[in-house]
Amino acid sequence: MTKLPAPAKRRVLLVGWDSADWKVINPLLDAGKLPHLEQLVNGGVIGNLATLYPVLSPMLWTSIGTGKRPFKHGIHGFAEPDPHTGGVRPITNLSRKTKAVWNILSQSGKKCIVIGWWPSHPAEPLPDGVTISNHYQRAPHHDPAQPWPMPPGTVHPARLAETLAELRVHPGELGGEHILPFVPKAAEIDQKKDRRLEGLAKTIADCTTIHAAATQLINTEPWDFMAVYYDAIDHFGHGFMRYHPPRQKWIPEKDFELYNGVIEAAYRYHDMMLGVLMAMAGPDTTVLLMSDHGFHPDNLRPSAIPMEPAGPAVEHRHYGIFALKGPGLKKDERIYGATVLDITPTLLTLFDLPVGRDMDGKPLVNVFAETPKIETVPSWDDVKGSDGSHPPDTKLDAGDAKEAIKQLEALGYIQPLPEDAAKAVEETQQELDYNLACAYTDANRHGEAARIFAKLWAARPDEHRYGAKLLSCQLALGRFKIARATLEQLRANRKKFAGEAAAKLKAKKEELKDRKPDDLKPDEQMELRRLASKARLAPAPMRQMEATLLLAEGRHAEAVAALQELEKAGRDDPGFHLQLGQGYLALKRWADAERAFKRALELDPDNAHAFLGLARLGLGTRRNFEAASDALTSVGLLYHNPPAHFLLGVALHRIGRVVHATEALKVCVAQNPNFLPAHRRLAFLYERRLKKPRLAKEHREKVRAVIALRREQMKAALEKRDAATGSRDALVADRIDSPVTLPVKPRDEDVAPPSVVVPLDPPRADAPFITVVSGLPRSGTSLMMQMLAAGGLPPLHDGHRPADADNPRGYFEFAPAKNLRADASWLPQARGRAVKLVAQLLPFLPAGMAADKRGGGAPSPTAGDGPAAPSLRLLDYRIIWMERSLEEVLASQKTMLDRHGRAGAALAPEKLRGIFSRQLAHVAEIVGRRKLAVLRVAHADAIRDPLGTAARVAGFLGLPLDRAAMAACVDAKLHRQRSSD
Repeated sequence: MTKLPAPAKRRVLLVGWDSADWKVINPLLDAGKLPHLEQLVNGGVIGNLATLYPVLSPMLWTSIGTGKRPFKHGIHGFAEPDPHTGGVRPITNLSRKTKAVWNILSQSGKKCIVIGWWPSHPAEPLPDGVTISNHYQRAPHHDPAQPWPMPPGTVHPARLAETLAELRVHPGELGGEHILPFVPKAAEIDQKKDRRLEGLAKTIADCTTIHAAATQLINTEPWDFMAVYYDAIDHFGHGFMRYHPPRQKWIPEKDFELYNGVIEAAYRYHDMMLGVLMAMAGPDTTVLLMSDHGFHPDNLRPSAIPMEPAGPAVEHRHYGIFALKGPGLKKDERIYGATVLDITPTLLTLFDLPVGRDMDGKPLVNVFAETPKIETVPSWDDVKGSDGSHPPDTKLDAGDAKEAIKQLEALGYIQPLPEDAAKAVEETQQELDYNLACAYTDANRHGEAARIFAKLWAARPDEHRYGAKLLSCQLALGRFKIARATLEQLRANRKKFAGEAAAKLKAKKEELKDRKPDDLKPDEQMELRRLASKARLAPAPMRQMEATLLLAEGRHAEAVAALQELEKAGRDDPGFHLQLGQGYLALKRWADAERAFKRALELDPDNAHAFLGLARLGLGTRRNFEAASDALTSVGLLYHNPPAHFLLGVALHRIGRVVHATEALKVCVAQNPNFLPAHRRLAFLYERRLKKPRLAKEHREKVRAVIALRREQMKAALEKRDAATGSRDALVADRIDSPVTLPVKPRDEDVAPPSVVVPLDPPRADAPFITVVSGLPRSGTSLMMQMLAAGGLPPLHDGHRPADADNPRGYFEFAPAKNLRADASWLPQARGRAVKLVAQLLPFLPAGMAADKRGGGAPSPTAGDGPAAPSLRLLDYRIIWMERSLEEVLASQKTMLDRHGRAGAALAPEKLRGIFSRQLAHVAEIVGRRKLAVLRVAHADAIRDPLGTAARVAGFLGLPLDRAAMAACVDAKLHRQRSSD
């Protein structure tokens, strides 16, 4: 391996500017307005950085930090279901499934500082390092005079929390001297009607806070690697890029006059901050500046934002920026073909460390003055060491954990969330699944993507984007007949739901007709816009999808005719002209094809697919040198581009550059191992030109293997279809990878709640606390409730669930307790009684009074993790936690679900066991932190030694319970599920 500067002396400063774009930067550089960035550019290497799809920042910055695509790293959106509460929370790094570069560097002995990365909350406990989470800079209220406590988990190590808290800048602290450089005419703005200055102030305060933390730590803490993430340029862009010169025709002149300088001011402010960091880091520090994607500043700016959760991403451009300067690196050069996936492999190479073979990116070796030798390891995730990752028991897949909560709901131990809350959770999970499917599509894994899109569309037929994405996957998979059926279903759904939305829109307008538009609440305005969007039939996109299908079916003349109709109607965007060019190519209308591709480049000069189209055109017209040039430009813009590498190989072969052609084709099959034309041409070149028959044989065998695999897959699909039974709709659903929904037997309590009213025994005067019997469902909680009742502690129950074969002696449940997540008002009734509560609900107990380990002693207030309930502040709890082998618990739960015909969690038993185990650990941590009195009782001990268990329970509660009566309740014959141990 080429010797780099000694690792101990190599320092790397990574600065992330979310959404930074060369199209904005270059004119400012030319005008001398970004002097510090110019210093970085002139002294190092620069280039475009191709992004991934979907272009969503939490997913992209995690790919940047791991070198892996989203389906490997686990971050799929902006929000996620809360694994512990069943609600929704902002995305956390607890869903990340792999090590980030700072974890790898930490376990390799490097000191790391990570500031504001998205997502990085809660802060990871890096050994000998510092982490500040992305919650650090967010002010929770508008009043700077109010307390602004640091949220738990914001800073590691905790010794820095107080110092860093003082550095935060509140938006309310900003004055005219801070705002006027961005909006010189701010005094002309009526801020009661125009709230844009408020958003501007928040963005300025947030990035200033991040910068303050960075400048504090860069000189006061030791470091080898420092990563600072600024999200402000993205926020400035979404708020003010529409006003950036030149003025677009749909932008009012007054707005343009007020806000046309915001974007330039934002970049100049970031340049000032960059200059400070570079000066503090010193001239020997390697500095890497980058962005995850760009932001359209020109004619490609959209005039409207789609009405969907990630709609603003339409403003993002495919290319971010990349600038690198430091010892041992090239100077004043431009590199090509870099992607966001290449950052982590390049950082590891800078530190003379091997690259993980499971990473999707590659080291950018062309940035080094001397090409380094790259070494690899199978996966850094398998390399042991103190890496600062969160402990395994804190990490839960949000979707799987949601299924685990669903299991408890199906068992009847937790009340489902209210409809609006449950809907929010469901919509959040759908968006995560949609983003995951888009990530699969971006990686050309259309089969996995199609299954997800089909499932989503079956659940939400009114979400046309699901159907449109499914159609694209089916076309990529060559399933044209199914795609035709999907298109027809899309048309039918569009017509149906547009009509329903139009009717709702009319009714809503009638309801609001007496109110002025400015008087409408934001949610009312949003509802009107949503309904108006859904009420539009939008024939042009449907017609373009039809043309796409016609092209795939080989009906090129019909496709071109359809596209020409759209062109006459004014359709004029790069994607449209690419499609039209493909149609002309198929018809060998070379001049028309060239016109279409060049129009796409007029609109978007960095469009890799337009250059790819020109390369195809060059090969079709035997202009092989031009074809090679255009294919090379295409791969320079977008390196992960197998068709472009293939066309480059073909063109180079034709002009006699056999060795270079072979290299291009090898890249093609490395990126897509199933690209058969590339394997066939490689076999030909190795056999006929390079005289390497062994390599030629390898590629011919690969062709045969791929063909055989496809035949097996087709055979399996046909057998599956032939074996299927049921309606034609079910067969069609199966063929588009959509699951058939089976009817689920309703739960007994959903059919008709019993009218039994159970009289409650009076509470015990000598038990002023609440006795909570908890644990997983089927862990022995009902047994303990029976024992307590027999011993003389009255239970709080309502007979809502009568005794049955699963619990012959009764459940002793209180229905309101299952709804503790939403309502704790019933708790005073439990004073002096015992109440059963599933373990996952323990964090929702309102703040009570702490006690010593035996349950006695002077009480003291504690802070709860559940819903606030001021009237319950004097409550004190004694928790009896039933423990049982998870193998037995899951077996008992399955028996109970099967007996009632209910569907539980759609998870394998091993996965469900792991989730329950981590949830219990999380609950135990919260209970321990609140210093609640807990007695753990093993179910097996209660069966083997009921009298001893009764004595332990009575002693823990400090009550004169009838221990013999408690022991007499235990019937060992009811212990029906037994674990192997």
